[in-house]
Parts: sequence; C-alpha cells; structure tokens
Amino acid sequence: MERTESKTKSFKDLVVWQKAHAFVLNIYQQVKHIPEDNQSFVGDMLCESATAIATNIVGGYRKKDRDEKLMFLSTAQDALEECRYYIILANDLGLFDQYQADDLENAIGEVSYLLNSYAKSIQRRKEEDSRNENQY
Repeated sequence: MERTESKTKSFKDLVVWQKAHAFVLNIYQQVKHIPEDNQSFVGDMLCESATAIATNIVGGYRKKDRDEKLMFLSTAQDALEECRYYIILANDLGLFDQYQADDLENAIGEVSYLLNSYAKSIQRRKEEDSRNENQY
C-alpha cells in the first residue's frame, strides 16, 4: 500500500493538493479583474489549466498502480506549465500588473516544487518495489 495513503485519509490531506487548490482560488480571484473582452480567452484558459493541476492530483490520489499515479501527476505538471505560460501571456498583454504576475509565479513555483517532490517520492517507491520483487 502507498505510504502516502496510510498517512492521509483524503486527497485534501496532501499539502501539494492544498497548495494547488489555493493557487486555483487565487487564479479565479485574479481573473475577476481582467477586462471583460479578454476574460473569455485568457481568463478561461488560466482557470482551466490551474484547475487541471488540482484535479489531476485528485485523479491520481487513489490509484494503486504507481504508473497510473505518475501519469496523473505528469498531466498535472503539464497543466502547471501551461498555466505558467498563461500567466506570462496575461502579464505581457497588460492584463496583470507585475506584482500580480510575480505573486502568481511565486505561488505556481511552490506548487511545482511540491508536485515534483511528490512525483519523485512515488517514483522512488516504484523503483524500491521493483528491486524488492527482483530479490525474490
């Protein structure tokens, strides 16, 4: 059984999900301030990619197969990089000021670090399982 699951009862107990969820809420708050004419494209894409980070963490949480779990986390990482691009785009288009963009970049950087650490820990456990199976 996954060590993380033995320590947590729900995906809501994962720090990486908590930070990703807080990031999603922050994105939705920032998008409210984008002028209406640009909100439909850039704002929607920002919200969609930010939400995909958190939903893919959730999607992989109960997966027993580590490869499946890692696939969900890889998709979350892809969504994170997509979201990072939309933050840059919104800033370059003048939809965010530099302070907003820096704040979001710092927040997404923290989520990225936690997501990468979580994925690496699962990868290590997968490799340990493989080594243990090969010993018998």
